[in-house]
Amino acid sequence: MSVTDFESLSLQEVKENLDYLMKQVLQGKRRVEIVDGSGERCVLISKTDLDCLEKAITILSDTADFKDICSSMNQLVAATSHAVMA
Repeated sequence: MSVTDFESLSLQEVKENLDYLMKQVLQGKRRVEIVDGSGERCVLISKTDLDCLEKAITILSDTADFKDICSSMNQLVAATSHAVMA
């Protein structure tokens, strides 16, 4: 699945087509961003896609690069929070 298979639909459109959309998502043919009237968003993806994404995050979070990024971010937060409090 590519990013181009990701589309944004209004909550009303999803309500009217939920059965069809769910079948499409479960078949791996699409992902759907749902937008409500206030602009809040959520995403309809298959449980399989969610499991794969979570596994990828777990794997990537255990790399040296990720740990370096976290360390840099923590140093930045510490440096800026002291400046804000002063």
